[in-house]
Amino acid sequence: MQTKTTTYRLQTSFPSSFMMIAQIRNSLFCLCLLLIVNAVGVSDDQPRLLRESQFRIAINRALIANGERTILQDYLQRLAQEREVAILLDRRVDPSQRVNVAISENTFDAGIRSLVKQIGLEVSVVGDSLIVGPPESTNLLRTRCAIARREFDTIEGFTPKRQFEILRRYELKWDDLSTPREILKQLASRYNFTIENLEDVPHDLWFRGTLTYPNLVESLTILLTQFQLSFEWIDAETIRIVPEVPRVGIEGEHRPRGMPVADAISLVKRNFPNLEVQRAGSRIAFSGLLEEHESVAVLIGEKQPRRPKSGDPESKPLHQRRFTLKMVRKPFGSLMATLQQQGIEVRYNAQEFNEAGIDLGHKISIELEQATIDQLLKESCDKVGIDYEVDDFRILLKLKAGPE
Repeated sequence: MQTKTTTYRLQTSFPSSFMMIAQIRNSLFCLCLLLIVNAVGVSDDQPRLLRESQFRIAINRALIANGERTILQDYLQRLAQEREVAILLDRRVDPSQRVNVAISENTFDAGIRSLVKQIGLEVSVVGDSLIVGPPESTNLLRTRCAIARREFDTIEGFTPKRQFEILRRYELKWDDLSTPREILKQLASRYNFTIENLEDVPHDLWFRGTLTYPNLVESLTILLTQFQLSFEWIDAETIRIVPEVPRVGIEGEHRPRGMPVADAISLVKRNFPNLEVQRAGSRIAFSGLLEEHESVAVLIGEKQPRRPKSGDPESKPLHQRRFTLKMVRKPFGSLMATLQQQGIEVRYNAQEFNEAGIDLGHKISIELEQATIDQLLKESCDKVGIDYEVDDFRILLKLKAGPE
């Protein structure tokens, strides 16, 4: 039997602003409510975890650590306390597993990913929390949250006040030996709704955990996906727990900048061979994960890389930064896309490269430890047969000069 795939369409220009509620933007009542800070199950003597811009700064700082084999849960808690960020371990993961601590990454979430990858796990950043779990579930988590948020917008009967209540953010915290049904009931009480089919959630005893200020949609998605479950709205005060759709995708269109549509399609196909990319007038269109849409938007120049704030390690000029990476037969373009996601602008003339037969999809293998930007670019560009120039935050890829 063929696996069912559910696909939803991005209805706003990418990247979407999922948390905007146009109907209540001018509501004085809702503005007043925004000033109220509440928490679910949080005692006053517990330190507050970082959120919003402070959370982003914290996870964009490098993580370098070495040590002996250690228990996974204990080490993740230690890292979470040191960085003051929430890290939640999926219930399907054995927390007593031991991991080798040998981390050297430019960002905190990449460091956690390298730590847990050795035991077959993955990391997803949802809101202001890091979720660690099985790849087949964790890699879909942000997309599921985005889809659930879009479905919420389609439900009739929500007043602006009720919409605001549902999308308010609270810190969600539970103690050791809590059950998921208790946590869900806690959410139902906080947000004033009832749950149908709650008995479909198996009895389980959870380790203590924290989600840093998620909204209700994110909380329900993160909790239920650990049982391959999801939810649907019956009305403004009722949800029903339902089986999770195994495969999901978001449809979206992107406008290339600085390159023809045909070149953009070729570039995306080389870097994301599993995506079925099509032309849609002056745009390209495909169905994929939220992360794939974000990466493609940067790759084709539609979206500028995030500019780090002052004090962030990514705000340092390129010549002051060091890079550690390992690539085994990966497209050269994937490396450039990764650099762009780290706030580095990469430019090149697509027409010149095409005419010269330069293929950015050419697969390369490199391994570097604390390399300078010149070392990284020289080794990678030489394998493709191109040259480069670097200034403080920009890389210009260019054809090699011919013999004089």
